[in-house]
Amino acid sequence: MPSSVKKSRTQIDRQKEVSKRLRDIKELAVLSEETLTEKKKEEKWDEETVKIKRHSSERLSDIFFAIFKRPAQKLARFFKGMDADLYRANIRSTPERYAAKMIGISAIVTTFAISLMVFLNIELIFLILGGGLSFFFSIFFTRTQPKRRAKTRVAEVNRLLPYALRHMGTQLTSGIGLPETMTSVSRASYGALSEEFDRLIRDMNAGAGFEEALASMDKRVNSEPLRRATRQIQRALRTGGDLAKTLNTLADETAFEMRMKLRDYTQSLNMFTLIYMFVSSVIPAMLMITINISSSGSGGGVISPTAAGVIYLLLLPFLLFYFIMMIKRFEPRL
Repeated sequence: MPSSVKKSRTQIDRQKEVSKRLRDIKELAVLSEETLTEKKKEEKWDEETVKIKRHSSERLSDIFFAIFKRPAQKLARFFKGMDADLYRANIRSTPERYAAKMIGISAIVTTFAISLMVFLNIELIFLILGGGLSFFFSIFFTRTQPKRRAKTRVAEVNRLLPYALRHMGTQLTSGIGLPETMTSVSRASYGALSEEFDRLIRDMNAGAGFEEALASMDKRVNSEPLRRATRQIQRALRTGGDLAKTLNTLADETAFEMRMKLRDYTQSLNMFTLIYMFVSSVIPAMLMITINISSSGSGGGVISPTAAGVIYLLLLPFLLFYFIMMIKRFEPRL
């Protein structure tokens, strides 16, 4: 009798444990479904936001292209290499449509500038000159925008490349394949680098080979660290070897180069600061000495106070602007 009671109790306990496990599994399934639906909603929301932005820019390009179709085609033929610049900048537009956008934006800027000059009662000749300069400056500015955007993307790629290489090395060490690793990098938050990996995967899905897709990425992004990384990946795939260790080594080398560039920049910045402090303190003192000599009459009127003031007001702002331009020129894109 006690043995049958024990058996019944154990059976009841097992049933309770099984029902509890089933209930836990059901709750986990419900939670996973909820998280999946929330994730799908977020992805759908992001895709819709990107589509809205893309549709608005495409709609604007379509409007300008419908108005300025012929001059846009001539302007696209005049500016050579626009298709390559748009490709490197990841601007999904044809050269003709981008040229139409250039003309449309320049027309709007010129209209605003002429309206402002009319409001300020500027003379007619200066009105025409100012309108023409506004139009050509806007054309030049919008034409160089893809090149500037491509340079910004290269700087962002160089800055985030060590983190992406360590990401890839960690996943390769854990046994994940190279295509899955690149897909993970494309879905991570590495900015322009994730976008380039996403374009590489789309090229591969479209039928291009792996090495061909890597070569296309090298053409798009003018980054020497990224080019070294792609060469090492190709060499490791051909000859074999520990790719994860190679990528981690490349990440350390890239980070070291970035630190060296930052150190050189700080040293040059200290030098420019000393030169500017010297010039800004010496030139006023020299002008004061020259004015005192001229006012005493012994120097034969070397320089007048008015001329010294004009030199001071023109030379120092020019030097300040020149030093700012040199500092921005030597600034490393980290």
